[in-house]
Amino acid sequence: MASTVDTVEISDVPVHVESWTVAKIPGFVAAVLNRWEREHGELPARFHMAMCPQVEVNAMGGLPTKVHELTDPRLTCRHFTGCHKPYLVVIFLGDDADARRRQAQELLSWSEGYAVQKTGPVVKLTFAGCSEEVDQDDGMRPDPRRLQELLKSGELIRILE
Repeated sequence: MASTVDTVEISDVPVHVESWTVAKIPGFVAAVLNRWEREHGELPARFHMAMCPQVEVNAMGGLPTKVHELTDPRLTCRHFTGCHKPYLVVIFLGDDADARRRQAQELLSWSEGYAVQKTGPVVKLTFAGCSEEVDQDDGMRPDPRRLQELLKSGELIRILE
């Protein structure tokens, strides 16, 4: 069974980011990681993560195609803050995790990224970067798909499973 995260220590967050960071909401990161490990198994001792308000993703019409290429859908989740605001949380694993996190964040407005070190019940987040307002061009938006296409491909049904 996966260990339970009890303590989250956050370092190097710039003052201008502290006013909007979700990582500093008490219990948010611990709840995300504990939920992740309950549902998918223990995370490695080191990884990277990025968090972005779901409303920003929705405003773009969904995740940009390039973000899909940089992330593994099995390593993403949506989690609510205590005030019921949904956030997209993406975990990046592997030797190129930080580079992929950085590239993905360049496309996600109001996202924040961290290098994560997990030692039993203690998780240390080291601020790795953020994006505030991202310039959007039409090439970033995912291709619009019709409801019939989603039904035919079975993708819509898989979401409900």
